[in-house]
Amino acid sequence: MDRVVGNSEEPVLELPNELGLVSVQRVTKKFGMKKALDEVSFDVPAGQLCGLLGPNGAGKTTLFRLLMGILKSSTGTLLVDGHDAFEDRVEVKSLVGFLPDEPVFYSYLSGQEILELSASMHGLNSKTTMQRLAPLIERLNLKKDIRNFAEDYSRGMKKKLGLLLALLHEPKLLILDEPTNGLDVESTHLFYELMKEESAKGVTVLFSTHLMDQVSKLCSHSIIINKGKIVTCGSMEVIKSGFDASANLEEIFLKLTSDPAD
Repeated sequence: MDRVVGNSEEPVLELPNELGLVSVQRVTKKFGMKKALDEVSFDVPAGQLCGLLGPNGAGKTTLFRLLMGILKSSTGTLLVDGHDAFEDRVEVKSLVGFLPDEPVFYSYLSGQEILELSASMHGLNSKTTMQRLAPLIERLNLKKDIRNFAEDYSRGMKKKLGLLLALLHEPKLLILDEPTNGLDVESTHLFYELMKEESAKGVTVLFSTHLMDQVSKLCSHSIIINKGKIVTCGSMEVIKSGFDASANLEEIFLKLTSDPAD
């Protein structure tokens, strides 16, 4: 996965030597004449906690939608555990738990009904699944609201319900788009604790965020994207090795994503 951009004017990006659980190779996505992603390549090793960083409009959400099979790439390949993200999207959805930045739910269903419906769609026993999720529902402080209409939930509560849906079928890969947006400090720390716990169990976690300090503390690997292109990716040690020893991730991010004309 390591692709390092250092301080040289013409950096050389090395292609990964082996495929990860997530393998993205030379992916371009066009919307009309606009390129949302341009020749993007990276791998995420199985069981790693990987942060995806980039300015607004860099292409992060487009990349996640491609990995979920919601969109089809213009060129290139996206593989999840060896499955083509678009052509094999039914299989991929059974392997992946996805939390969008803004979860949207049926207005006439309660949180519990949504979880039960999702369990049934995954071929799981609804009652057994709810029993398994009960400790997590309580931990997320949703127990007293789980029978209320999800449409009436606060933004933070919707994020928590969305996380329950992502974890419901015990996926091999979690894709989380800005998972802590709308959460208070306590809930943010809880989300990160859960992500670490899932990673410790062998689940691969790929998430986008603007919180650089959390990526530095949590992640073994990171990807930085800017204007639809990968500017660096790899282990945190390798990414930092291309810069001054005192540079932190935020400084590296700003250097790699700033306009040279600024």
